[in-house]
Amino acid sequence: MRMHILTHNHWLNNYVLNKELSLLVGISSNAYRYWKCVEAAKFDDARVVFLRKESILPKYKAMISHCTDLTGMVQSQAFCKYTGLAPSHLIEHNQSCIYDVLDILDICDVKFVNLKKFYDDLGLDYRYHIYIEKCKYFGPSPLEKKIKLSNGMCVGYY
Repeated sequence: MRMHILTHNHWLNNYVLNKELSLLVGISSNAYRYWKCVEAAKFDDARVVFLRKESILPKYKAMISHCTDLTGMVQSQAFCKYTGLAPSHLIEHNQSCIYDVLDILDICDVKFVNLKKFYDDLGLDYRYHIYIEKCKYFGPSPLEKKIKLSNGMCVGYY
């Protein structure tokens, strides 16, 4: 078993959520640790484990199609660290304007944000680094590139 640490903006295109797969096949969520050639990954400072689809044992590969597609997704914790956004903005009942802009998915009590869709909606190149904060903290337009999300929140990029 090999464990990889993912950057905060790494999309989970080729991965499945270990917790979801283990629930579907009826095994322990720690079973992957004893598989010979499995490639596991997690985001820095996170406990949630993802398994690379190609490395899953052949007897469980048929169940991959029943797992939720994570294309373009990142774990919400990683999204917040990447953009500098407070995690409270990703809770629906907090009524944050950003919650409605993001594509948020909850799988087995793990929250995900579709980072690829967010980039696409903003019309930004995937190579840009982004950050989210109140518009009043941004510098003047030629010095800092920004996109207004609402009256108070903007996305900066460089």
